[in-house]
Amino acid sequence: MGSLGSLDWVPGPVGGISIKDRVIAFFDTVSIASILGTLFVVVVVAGMGLAIFNRLSGEQTSVDLDNEEQPMATTAPTSMPDEDQTTPSEPFYVVGSRIVDPGGNVFVPVGVNAAISAIDFPFVFEGGNGGVNDHLDAVQAWQWNTVRATLDCYEAAAPPQEDVIAGIDETVQEFTSAGIVMILTCQDGTGQNLTLDSPLEVELRKFWDVVVERYRDNPYVWFNFFNEPFESDDLESWQLLHEFYVDRFRSAGVENIIVLDLPIYGQGIELAATDDFADALSTRCNTVLGWHAWGAINGAEATTEDYDVNLQTVLGKGLAVIIGEAGVPNPLDAGTAGNPEWNASGFYSALEVAEQRTIGMLWWHGTGDTVDELYYPLTADATGFWTAADGTNLSTAGERFWQFSNRDRPVVRFFGDLAESGCSSATGDMLTELGEPVAG
Repeated sequence: MGSLGSLDWVPGPVGGISIKDRVIAFFDTVSIASILGTLFVVVVVAGMGLAIFNRLSGEQTSVDLDNEEQPMATTAPTSMPDEDQTTPSEPFYVVGSRIVDPGGNVFVPVGVNAAISAIDFPFVFEGGNGGVNDHLDAVQAWQWNTVRATLDCYEAAAPPQEDVIAGIDETVQEFTSAGIVMILTCQDGTGQNLTLDSPLEVELRKFWDVVVERYRDNPYVWFNFFNEPFESDDLESWQLLHEFYVDRFRSAGVENIIVLDLPIYGQGIELAATDDFADALSTRCNTVLGWHAWGAINGAEATTEDYDVNLQTVLGKGLAVIIGEAGVPNPLDAGTAGNPEWNASGFYSALEVAEQRTIGMLWWHGTGDTVDELYYPLTADATGFWTAADGTNLSTAGERFWQFSNRDRPVVRFFGDLAESGCSSATGDMLTELGEPVAG
């Protein structure tokens, strides 16, 4: 320890023994490790004392980066989940033809119809591939922000409704916690001209009473009560059915977005353009029309111009629209949604107008549409969409939808009066025009 020579400057002897001798004797009897340990304890205690002093005096010695407020992306939750709240709680609002996300930006739903494997039972639209469960990473790789979960909500031979409801919950919670909108829809009444108080409607009402209550505080869960409930153009019955359900849950203070499938298997965009049957409902709190673009308008094959003219009219009336279903069968003659050639032309026409008019669009079907085979695949080999999450193994139409899904969509800030949504929770006097795109 040659550095001890530096102690030669210490003053002379004290009590007959020099200070230098005392120091040398100390180091002869005490280890360096003991000294360092003692110094460490002193430093720690001093640090704790300083922290307590700062807390008591209201001072802050460092910045908690985890608690800093950050701007939110268009599809992200407003907060991270914790033990008591697994999903964000800030609402979406529908103002005129625009959907506004919890961050105050215009929201364009882009995604897929998909099954959730809810129970140990051949479930609806798995196509033998399984459900969307555990494929959140693939949904994100496709750049989707929305999944429409096609559910079998009541079937006499199937397991009880409570098993189905419990079976979908984990996936719903996982996806919505990641900022993915989950549109829940019942396939049971498809094309059945469903009427109030019919046996099937009563059973489905039981399902929705439980499901709506469960997810009423999760704005990333949207309710599409009935998939294509009307084969006909019975507009009066359509109104009665949907008014009942909107009133039933709005009167209970539920403000989640509700999607209302148009008549004629969801294809009746021209009816919404030329008739007022949907106008009053569409101006209620948070309602969106579900348009299924399978290629028909007025009983004939639709053109891109037909689609665009009718869509512009509907949007011009201040009604919000999402293309909830569109797809191309592969092989073409395997189509199950009317004329398969019309399905194909309808898909490409819908895709074009969706790009031009900036409205949402969901592919049918990402996991399957029978228990045996996937007739409308995004993939080249009819497997689930997750096998093409890197942009390969795509069908011809799947390649086009990949491009649509991954196109650059600048964040557009919404400037308007959210109170015009008709929702009681919406307040504030904002500007009345949409802003220009900003970097996002």
